Amino acid sequence: MASTRSAPRKTCDGSARAVFERDSHADIDEQVSGERYLRDALALLPLATVMLDERGRMTMVNPQADRLFGYECDELLGKPVELLVHALRFDSHAPRCTDPLATQQSRGLLSLDDQCARRKDGTEFRAEIDLGAFRFDGENVTLAFVIDKTERYELHRQRQDLAHLTRVSTMGQLASSLAHELNQPLTAILSNVQAAQRFMTADPIDLAELHDILNDIVQDDYRASEVIRRIRAVVKKGDLEVIPLDLASVMRDVVALVHSDAIVRGTRVTLDIDTALPPVRGDRVQLQQVMLNLLLNAFDAMNEVPPVDRMVRVTLKSADNGMVLIAVLDRGHGLTADKLDKIFKPFFTSKPQGLGLGLSISRSIIDMHRGRLWAENNNDRGATFYVALPAGDAAQEDKSR
Repeated sequence: MASTRSAPRKTCDGSARAVFERDSHADIDEQVSGERYLRDALALLPLATVMLDERGRMTMVNPQADRLFGYECDELLGKPVELLVHALRFDSHAPRCTDPLATQQSRGLLSLDDQCARRKDGTEFRAEIDLGAFRFDGENVTLAFVIDKTERYELHRQRQDLAHLTRVSTMGQLASSLAHELNQPLTAILSNVQAAQRFMTADPIDLAELHDILNDIVQDDYRASEVIRRIRAVVKKGDLEVIPLDLASVMRDVVALVHSDAIVRGTRVTLDIDTALPPVRGDRVQLQQVMLNLLLNAFDAMNEVPPVDRMVRVTLKSADNGMVLIAVLDRGHGLTADKLDKIFKPFFTSKPQGLGLGLSISRSIIDMHRGRLWAENNNDRGATFYVALPAGDAAQEDKSR
């Protein structure tokens, strides 16, 4: 405990008063003891941790931070934190950040996700940083907790690449039917242009007929462009884009994409959509990938079924607990009990040329959207695959928790 001593001191009115003054040596001892205690506590933390003063200079750095950034003991002391993370800026009172991903959490920490941090050798890595401000030894200080996200970032990128590869592979299965669908409007355009050329040589020129031909060319061009748009929408590669979506529009695009393939296979596809369907929040391309996979699997399930019985029914409706339910029902032979347990596992497939990744990736996509994907056998024949996704409001509420 710090020692004290009393000393007389004159007040403003000239009277003497005894006041207690803390021994300066005891102050220093307590300060050193407090700093040592905090330094030892930071060293025990499993996270890289840096303490910053009001100007953003590093005053304490635990060993985990030294190792993460490649510096020697105490080499970072007195240096600005921008040396490690450029996104951090400090004024005289509190840390500021220019990154739009920074969010104030309920626990009082300023969280900065997906930051670019830099090691001593100049290499950069993805990091998540939490900042907590408090008072220490009479000064405003900030603790910065740094988490290396390199492995998680690489895993996410690899999953994105694998999902893209699966989409491209799936579209390869549709190449023949899509080429046929694209060839129809192109052939019609060519025929109409040749007809227009003949009408142009006539005397007099039939302008009304020529006008109709040009209208037909425009419409056929729209048809061809729409086929190409649907193909590009599925195979494009890009970052995850979570936005409010009309699931009915997503499903109609996918049904239109497989239209020619359904005709070739002699399969009818019916679409039953609830008129009061709420929007969901999600990535359009990835949800299209899931629906496309489920539809093509339903087609494959009926390869041995007589053409008259080949029918796929797709329903979209609101469900309980703020969910939207999608069901893809086929009239095939159904799934055996062991297949119901295995079909969502990676590399499990019953197709001679299948990768065995479609349903596994589809489930991971739905999980990422905070939804659920499962399958059940129908009471009479065939199987139904279900997708449950949180409606827009429910997804937003869940995310905010």
